[in-house]
Parts: sequence; structure tokens; C-alpha cells
Amino acid sequence: MDSIPQLETNALQKIIDVEWKLEVLTNTPGVGSDKLLYTVVLKTDKEDVRFTCDTQQLQDLVYKLKDLVRHCENVKAELS
Repeated sequence: MDSIPQLETNALQKIIDVEWKLEVLTNTPGVGSDKLLYTVVLKTDKEDVRFTCDTQQLQDLVYKLKDLVRHCENVKAELS
């Protein structure tokens, strides 16, 4: 008897919510000034994804996400 092929279990997780916290690190050695640090938690339907980044890294992420949305909208328009 042939076995039924299994579906890929590594499907992308669906982001349900985002939580974030801003911390200010004062007198950071080697920096000489206060530094903002963001802790971001992406709540998904499977496993939460947690990461920490500074202001520049967070801005880079936001720009890349906006670019991704534009790209997806263009692909959707082409398929319609």
C-alpha cells in the first residue's frame, strides 16, 4: 500500500500581533551617550519570535517591510 505524501510542515508562521518595549541604556561604555534599545516580540500562530535592536536596525526593518508590502502589491496587481 502506498503511503500518502505528507505536507510540508515548515510553512511560514502567521504573525498575529506585535509587542515591543523601549529601554534606554544610560552611560553605555564606549558610546558616551544614552542608547535606545527595542525588544520586539512577534506573536505568531506557532512560536513567538523575540529580538532586540537599536533605532537604526528597527528603521531598517520597517523600510524593508514597507518594500516587501509594495512588492507583494505589485505581484498581486500583475496576477489580477
